[in-house]
Amino acid sequence: MILFSAVSSRIDIPLRPSGRVGCLAALPWMVLCGFILILAGTHGVSFLMLLPIALAGALYQWNLNGRLCLERSITRLTITDQGLQVQQRNGMQFLASVGPQSRLYPALIILKLNPDDATYKSSSVLLWARNGQSVDSPGNIAGDLHRQLRAWLRLGSAGERSTQSQ
Repeated sequence: MILFSAVSSRIDIPLRPSGRVGCLAALPWMVLCGFILILAGTHGVSFLMLLPIALAGALYQWNLNGRLCLERSITRLTITDQGLQVQQRNGMQFLASVGPQSRLYPALIILKLNPDDATYKSSSVLLWARNGQSVDSPGNIAGDLHRQLRAWLRLGSAGERSTQSQ
């Protein structure tokens, strides 16, 4: 029996606050706000009662993924031989698996993280690669760490499939 390990060394990925990542996370809620305003203009102002809910959702995502200031905000991902470890702002750490809803793009990774422990809720995290060491870069993780994570996600999922099929 041959076991495949996609991780040869530890990868530590600290996340930093990013206003642009927060805007991206809040975007679906802001689109909903736009639809609510259109409905209120065409079908009556009673639809405006939904606006505070949509704005609260946008503000929550802004703080959770952009500013990283909520207790549940993910501030660090660590890849070891045990798998993917997630650290929240409140200091809690847990192992998680990457869900099939996750998406990889050239400069953006959207991860759906499913905790291995049932005491934690699943969460999503947006990882946008920074260009170089520029302070004005919109991303929340370094570009080289972004590339390493993309490689691990591609090789790791292939390695898990080959190990499970044996």
